[in-house]
Amino acid sequence: MPAIQLAIQNYPKQQEIFNSPARIISIKKGRRAGFTKGAANNTLLVALTGQKKKGLWVDTVNSNIERYVERFFIPHLKKLPEHMWKWQKQQKVLHIMDFYMDFRSVDNPENIEGFGYDYMILNEAGIILKDRYLWQNAIRPMMWDSDCQVFIGGTPKGGGGEFEELYRRGLDPLQTDFASFELLPFDNPYVPDEVIREDMKSMPQRVIDQEIYGNFLEDTGVVFRGVRDIAILDPKGKDREEGHLYVIGADLAKHEDFTVITVYDRTNNEQVMQMRFNQLEWPFIRSKIKEVSKRYNNALVMLDSTGVGSPIYDDLSREGVPVEPITFTSTIKKQLIEKLANWIELKQCKMLKIDETIQELSQFTYDISEKTDRVYYGAPPGFHDDVVIAHALAIWGLHPVIIRVQPKEEAVIASDFREKVQAMEQEHGENEYGEYEDNDYAY
Repeated sequence: MPAIQLAIQNYPKQQEIFNSPARIISIKKGRRAGFTKGAANNTLLVALTGQKKKGLWVDTVNSNIERYVERFFIPHLKKLPEHMWKWQKQQKVLHIMDFYMDFRSVDNPENIEGFGYDYMILNEAGIILKDRYLWQNAIRPMMWDSDCQVFIGGTPKGGGGEFEELYRRGLDPLQTDFASFELLPFDNPYVPDEVIREDMKSMPQRVIDQEIYGNFLEDTGVVFRGVRDIAILDPKGKDREEGHLYVIGADLAKHEDFTVITVYDRTNNEQVMQMRFNQLEWPFIRSKIKEVSKRYNNALVMLDSTGVGSPIYDDLSREGVPVEPITFTSTIKKQLIEKLANWIELKQCKMLKIDETIQELSQFTYDISEKTDRVYYGAPPGFHDDVVIAHALAIWGLHPVIIRVQPKEEAVIASDFREKVQAMEQEHGENEYGEYEDNDYAY
């Protein structure tokens, strides 16, 4: 029978990881670094060469498992004779010759217990190892009865926890059972560096630190840092001041979500008013926006004109309200949120100390799209982001406050001396005075 050739090859940094002789290998990685693909390639290698017999792959959800098998395993396995492999989709078991791999999700970690393995992949470790039970109660006992090797890889989702502890142990040269590696998207030859660096220009620093460089961070996943430092103004707000310019952020909703109207003073970038309501009809919402704009010196309204907001924009424009429509796309929302995040972190604005504002901003999070690998933002399931969007719209219409510093007045002696020098220059001419300044008697 002729030899079967499969195009399975990891790039050098990937393969360095899977060549490690340690039993417990931790890999902190950035997005698109290639750990999952590398783990699939290595699994095929150990199965086809007979190095391992009993494997376990642990992941976040079953839908991810099915996608990985279909994309990373099946295309290669189809090149083999049918009797050499079998994918049992319902049971989530992949057979390759004398090797099998159980695929399990962490929806019910107790279902993972009960078997012994000699090879394991723990994918998305930053997520699945947040629950210490998985490692301490489920995974470790399954390694006791064999010379099991486990690869633990993922993008960190916070500081501390089991994943960081295992990674730190791998950095200690005295703990020879452990090894640790860093895998970055810049190591991946199939992802252009310039694409990553272009996206980094508009990302908040903490997103870069976690998603690109795979660092362990505290409060990870939080988009807005330092909210409590700037949400310090009297929650009752302030009335308008003559001569001041204002801007309004208006996020619209009718029933389930909330309409939020927030007002900022463009003179000092301080929030002066906020209202939040729902279960109201569109004519009332429109009239309320018009009323607030008039109250604050005909303030410019930055309006979410997506969907139902479009006719509201048309009506307000006809009624003479200064309004700028913002039609939301994924790109526009990303720009709005990232400007708000940067302004909060740099303390370029101040907000009213309102509990719902602090809560929404603190809960707002981000993730990476599986399809596009781009950052996208939103409230966690079951929570609202109306206040966040209203503030982002208002901040979009603001500019940093420029503080002009007046030059200090000169001391009387310094002023008199400068006037005398100027008089001498006029009397003797610049050249003559210059020669005098350079002679042997100048001090």
